[in-house]
Amino acid sequence: MTSPQDQMSEMGLETSDFNMSGSAISKDEKDKAQKILDATVKLPDNRHCADCNALGPRWASMNLGIFMCLNCSGIHRRLGVHISKVKSVTLDGWKVKWAQWMKQRGNVRSNEYWEKNMPAHKKPTESSSSMALEEFIRAKYERKEWVAIGGSSASQGGDKKKQQEEEDRKLAEKMQKELNVSKPTPTGKPVAAPAAAPAPAPAVDLLDFSAPAPAAAAAASSSQSNDLFGDFSAAPAASSGGGDAFGFGSDPFAAGSGGGGDAFGFGDAPAAPAGGKAKTAVDIMSLYNNNNNAGGG
Repeated sequence: MTSPQDQMSEMGLETSDFNMSGSAISKDEKDKAQKILDATVKLPDNRHCADCNALGPRWASMNLGIFMCLNCSGIHRRLGVHISKVKSVTLDGWKVKWAQWMKQRGNVRSNEYWEKNMPAHKKPTESSSSMALEEFIRAKYERKEWVAIGGSSASQGGDKKKQQEEEDRKLAEKMQKELNVSKPTPTGKPVAAPAAAPAPAPAVDLLDFSAPAPAAAAAASSSQSNDLFGDFSAAPAASSGGGDAFGFGSDPFAAGSGGGGDAFGFGDAPAAPAGGKAKTAVDIMSLYNNNNNAGGG
C-alpha cells in the first residue's frame, strides 16, 4: 500500500505545501475547495472516523489525508503538527489542492497503510475511553506499529538507516573490546598476574585431645638437644645410690645417708658440737628440765 508521502509526491505535493494559513486563500478558491470536501466526506469510505468509527466526521488531518471525529481531532493536535495537521472541514479555509488530496487519499486507503498489520481487537470505538483512544492513535501514527511493511520508500530508507546505525554500533563495540585487550601498560611491561593468596592454616580444635596440636607435632620432630627442660614424659634414671626419683636416699630422713648431706640433699649436715658427740633427744630433754628447775628455785 502506498504511504502518504509517496502519494503526495505522485500528486506533486510536499508536506510544506500544507503550512499555508487559510487566511491567505482567496474566497473563490475556498468555495471551490469546500465543494470538493463536502462531496468527499459524504463518500462511503469517509462516513466514519478513521480512528474510532464514529459516524459523521467533521475534522481532517491534511497531511495524513483522513477524516476524523471531534474527540480524535483533539488527540491528533497533541501529536504535534510534524505528525498531524488538523483542520475543520467546514470552519477552516482550504486550498483546492488540499481538498483534492483528501479526495485521493481518504480513510479507507489510509487505513490500509496505517492498520495493515493491526490485530482486529486493537481498534477502539467511539465509546472507548479517552486514554484508550490516545494510546491507539499514538501507536498508529506516532510509533507506526502496524504500517504496511515495504509500503513506503521513506520508511524503507529509515529502516536501512537504523540497520546501518546498528551495524556501526556493533563494529565500534568490537573495536573497543579489541583495543582494551591489546592496550599496553604505561611502562610498556606486561602486568604480572596477582600472587595467589596463601592457603589458610588448618583450624585447630582446642578441645580435641585425640591428636597432637600442630605446634606439639613440630616440636616432637625437632632435636631433643634443643629442649632445655628435657623430656619429662620419661621417668628419670635411678641414681647410683639407690635413692628415690628426686635424688634423696632410701630414707630421706635418716641421718648420714649415702650422699652425706641433709635430708633434702642441700649439702653436708651440721657438724656436731666440739668436744663431744651430738646431743641426743634425752640430753635435750634433760637440759630443758634443768632449766625449768633452776628458774623455779
